[in-house]
Amino acid sequence: MTANIRPIVEAFYRASAERDVARVASLLAGDGDWLVQGPVDVFPFLGQRRGKAAVLDGYREIACKLDVTGYEVEKLLVDGDRAAALIRITAVVVMTGKVMSVRTSQFSRFRGGKLAQMHAVLDTFDMVEQTIGRPLDVLSPDIDMVPAA
Repeated sequence: MTANIRPIVEAFYRASAERDVARVASLLAGDGDWLVQGPVDVFPFLGQRRGKAAVLDGYREIACKLDVTGYEVEKLLVDGDRAAALIRITAVVVMTGKVMSVRTSQFSRFRGGKLAQMHAVLDTFDMVEQTIGRPLDVLSPDIDMVPAA
């Protein structure tokens, strides 16, 4: 029978919401695999990270780029050693002072009471638009939407 990991999952999200990196670190597996889909040239804290040190570097990078003002776990499902969460994050973009509010879906696996794998999906197109303060004109005549033959 699988142990109930819900208290560990909730502790991880509480530490993330409180931006308590030391507590987050205590809940990470040393060989963790972390993937947040998105453009790393715009948001360097996104992308693939392997190992605890790399994940913690990502947390530090977030703190340099965003002043997170809200972190609400809207839905949380826990099943066996896996968890799925829908989270609303609100932040001020440090470089521009613009407020950004996005939802992310995170899919995690825990091993031995530690977060071993996390894959997140978020609308980075919306994040870019909120960051620059205007819609991206992807249907501009300057952009060729037809692949080259």
